[in-house]
Amino acid sequence: MKRVLTMVIAMMAISLALFAGGSAEESDPNAPIKIGSIQDLSGSASNAGQPNAWGAEYAVKVINENGGINGRMLEIYTEDCKNDITEGLNCYNRLVGEIGVCAIIGPALSNPASAWVELSAEDEIPIVGHFMDEVCTTNPDTGETYPFMFLCEPSCSQQAEDLAEYAIRELGKSRFAVLYNPSNAFAKAQVDPFVAYVQERGCELVASETFGWSDKDYSAQALKIVASGADCVFLGDYLAQMLIAYDALRDAGYTGTIVGANTMAPPFADQVKNDVYDVYFLQNYDMLNPDVGNINELVTKHMEETGTTSPQVNVGFGWDAVMVLAEAMKKAEDPTNGAEVAELISQTTDLELSGGITLTINEQHRTDTMGMYIATYDENGEMIIVGYEKVD
Repeated sequence: MKRVLTMVIAMMAISLALFAGGSAEESDPNAPIKIGSIQDLSGSASNAGQPNAWGAEYAVKVINENGGINGRMLEIYTEDCKNDITEGLNCYNRLVGEIGVCAIIGPALSNPASAWVELSAEDEIPIVGHFMDEVCTTNPDTGETYPFMFLCEPSCSQQAEDLAEYAIRELGKSRFAVLYNPSNAFAKAQVDPFVAYVQERGCELVASETFGWSDKDYSAQALKIVASGADCVFLGDYLAQMLIAYDALRDAGYTGTIVGANTMAPPFADQVKNDVYDVYFLQNYDMLNPDVGNINELVTKHMEETGTTSPQVNVGFGWDAVMVLAEAMKKAEDPTNGAEVAELISQTTDLELSGGITLTINEQHRTDTMGMYIATYDENGEMIIVGYEKVD
């Protein structure tokens, strides 16, 4: 009886300790630090999500090989959101509620990430990623900044304006058309500021055509764009939709300039059926330049380890997001304290990313110090950088 009573008292003591100070693992200063990564590994944007996940996991590997977070190792748990809002919520709940992560590396997907803004605040879970739509970092109605959401690249409107400026100034375009999916937050959040920018500068919007997630034939929309006399068409969706849109335009007889989001990067040129010419698109990195940051090293390492035949820029996204999070964790008294880490992320200043460009987080938890590269394809279908834009 005495032995049983002793065991009961001991168990009660453990329970009280856990209740007062979190889990035993969290209270152990030598325990691994659990972080999550939510990416599209099998959905419509998996071509970007897979290298993004690899970049985050590789960053954790390198950090651990160099002593971790002040001696504590990182453990990363990757979930597949399948580019779906509901599945993204399931991923978030598994990571936070079941695995017990203290921070999350988010995808380069605005639709799933926008569903976590309130949860991240309730749970005090910092989320660092490349979800470009401003609604992921600030309340669109009040302008209030979401305290635990952080974007590590120029936002949708910044990128759209950079590309529009290049099209007007360097390419001499003045009659624009857009072809996009209005249900895709990533696309709509670029199309609207792109259109506003060109119109404010005296250019015309001669056609605005849309399609839905399930549409596989954009030929009718493409014919209308050809008939409009547009000299430049903007595309702003994910790779799968960009491929259909580009081929539809060329099949319809459009021979003019096509400009687009960073999803026109490789493997775009290898997957369209038409010849690729007169296209210009955004890039976060000059990823094939060995003299700029370590992006070239990351791209090469990813290709070697995965057997991928084309360079994947999103490896830099995953790497950069982890490095932003790790930098804050290293400064924290408790790297598992989400509120403390989030505050330190918000103070990020001049942190060099894999592309050699520095990141400073502004009051909206975005950045206004970074520009975008402009890329195209040469006659051999190889991507080349032709410019760098930053609209102030």
